[in-house]
Amino acid sequence: MRRLLAAVSALLLSAGAAQAAPLRIAAVGPGVAGCKALDAAAPAGERAYYAHLAKRLGVDVLNCPMATPAAAAAALAAGQVDIALLDPTAFAPIQKTARAILTVRSEGSPNRIPVILAVRGSDARHTLDGFKGAHLALAGRSAASIDTPHAMLAERGAGAGYFQEEVDADGETAVERLRAGKVDAVALHAAAWQRACPPVAPKTPLPCRDLFVVIKARPRAEQALVVRQDMPLDLRYRLIGIHMALHLEAPAAFAYAAGFAKSPAEFQPAEADALTLANLK
Repeated sequence: MRRLLAAVSALLLSAGAAQAAPLRIAAVGPGVAGCKALDAAAPAGERAYYAHLAKRLGVDVLNCPMATPAAAAAALAAGQVDIALLDPTAFAPIQKTARAILTVRSEGSPNRIPVILAVRGSDARHTLDGFKGAHLALAGRSAASIDTPHAMLAERGAGAGYFQEEVDADGETAVERLRAGKVDAVALHAAAWQRACPPVAPKTPLPCRDLFVVIKARPRAEQALVVRQDMPLDLRYRLIGIHMALHLEAPAAFAYAAGFAKSPAEFQPAEADALTLANLK
């Protein structure tokens, strides 16, 4: 029993030490190199953000000035900071050891929902390169139905004028017209695709088994908060939860933390590859 109590005590002490480790934030801008407590003269919103994180996490939150996003990425990869705001260019060299966790949605903008580009299974063209000038059906006139597919396709080289586009009322209609050979491909956001090709029981043939998915991907994020892959899961999830509620719990802190985005509305959780053009599985 004494050995068991000693082991439990050691485990609790170890956990307490781990929890006491400070959160080090890479801050791109002027400042003396090295991580330290935020200067008392820092803007009110920045102080509110650091104070909110410190209170919610129960640890010190340190400010680590970085000259550029690339320097912030390098420091993150080297374990010198714990979280950094990066763009795709800065993220690229460290993507094997780091991951995005949060993006910001702007007011009036749709969520970064997945888009599916699909063709008939009998079509020999199974890559985007083969569809220049082809007839593409979109589904509906909402931002999610038009702007989101456009953004995803443009990032992959299929911008304005790449397709001959048509807009159908809904995904079901677009898929029916694809099957009938009236269009060559459909680009549907995930909800429209799910309605046209609903999930079914594992032993039931898939309703869209006659179609081939060329691409399934979200529009790439312009910027995201990034952490190392080896960050403890509990800390990663706590950071995500804190930021998702930030616009409600601490508006001044949110205004600072999300200030990199135009007309920020809220933080949203992001997939690991949000800053890349990776396809979703």
